[in-house]
Amino acid sequence: MQEYFSEASFQRVSAFWCVLLIIGLFVAEWVRILPSVGVAGLFLTSTIYAYKHPDAVRNRQYLPYLSLTGVFGLHIFSALARGSLSDSLVRQDLVLQSPFLLLPIAFSLLPNWLIRYKQCLWLLLIGCCLFSALGATINYLLHSQQIEKIYLQSKVMPTEPDHIRFSLLISIAVIVGLVMLIREGDSLSFLKRVLIPIAIILLFLFQHLLAVRSGLVSMYVAGMAWIGWLGIQMRYWKAVLTILTSAFLLAGISLLFFPTLQNKIINTRSDTEQIAIVQSANNYSVTARVYSYEVASVIIRQHPWLGVGKIGLANKMAIEYSYMFPEIESDRYVLPHNQFIYNLAAYGIIGLIIFLISFYYPVLYALRRGKILFLLIYLIVSLSFLVEYTLESHIGLLISIFFALLSLAPEEGDSTKYRV
Repeated sequence: MQEYFSEASFQRVSAFWCVLLIIGLFVAEWVRILPSVGVAGLFLTSTIYAYKHPDAVRNRQYLPYLSLTGVFGLHIFSALARGSLSDSLVRQDLVLQSPFLLLPIAFSLLPNWLIRYKQCLWLLLIGCCLFSALGATINYLLHSQQIEKIYLQSKVMPTEPDHIRFSLLISIAVIVGLVMLIREGDSLSFLKRVLIPIAIILLFLFQHLLAVRSGLVSMYVAGMAWIGWLGIQMRYWKAVLTILTSAFLLAGISLLFFPTLQNKIINTRSDTEQIAIVQSANNYSVTARVYSYEVASVIIRQHPWLGVGKIGLANKMAIEYSYMFPEIESDRYVLPHNQFIYNLAAYGIIGLIIFLISFYYPVLYALRRGKILFLLIYLIVSLSFLVEYTLESHIGLLISIFFALLSLAPEEGDSTKYRV
């Protein structure tokens, strides 16, 4: 019986729940509960492990993980400040944000990870991205004319998960693949050393075919950060030259041969030229976002310290929209597509400070421990915050914290600085 509660058993079970969670991110449209099952499984496994192995968790570094629970606490604080905990929408929001409570606790208590288990999970992410990209590419080839046309209308090809979240996953998968090749290349089999570069190239190309602006920017910025680290910190100049040459070549091919990318560039240029025309917010996404920031700025000035609350933000935005910009149709009102502005409007200056401290404290720990993959994933997520309220959707929230926590989690025998 004792073997069922051994550390090795808990390591295997933890990896199993992570597998369910990763797969769930891609099939949530059909099996909506699967990511939540993975989260709940990790939390339950961690608490049982802590109960059965109290000595193993006694001297852990808890703060880098548990600081993230402050984001969940922010939602509790906001609800209490408005006396709205009994509101069904508030309870729904707390359920949505519960991974900010459950996952940090789980990863702070789980046993150290076997490196091969982590490798398998990262490879699973890359494989799922490839499989989903293949499906989207086949659909594009079957309906190329229609899809290329909608790129001129501020729309993109259908993907699973949705294009914003999927482009974020691809950026993470590409960076994970690059880091694995450089940092763990010696421990990878010959087949993996061949297949991983192929997978990176295919995902890099698909990111350009998908042509989501935030995905492209996050992939390139994180890639340049990784290249800078390789050159300045690690002195891997040969790898730097290889990556840069390959990236320029593949980007050039994409610009020449991908109509979706060409049309997205045309659309973006046209979109930015319309910003001065209020009515253009009804048809252009960038213009609509600019006006949403203006509306949000008014709300922030009216409620600077505690905001208007997440539940009341949409109604307050609609009121200000109708007053400030009557030319914009009501079904075109959008919330501010920026996580920081969104938090400032919803929770005020106090709430934004709580969020920044809670969410970014682990960065200090990662810098001290040289957790480069964590820092790169956080960079990708933070860049998405500039153009999306990423944490206000279940899939976006899980992407933002699960992979970061997985990269931060300690490994067996890990005493090496700059470990992945």
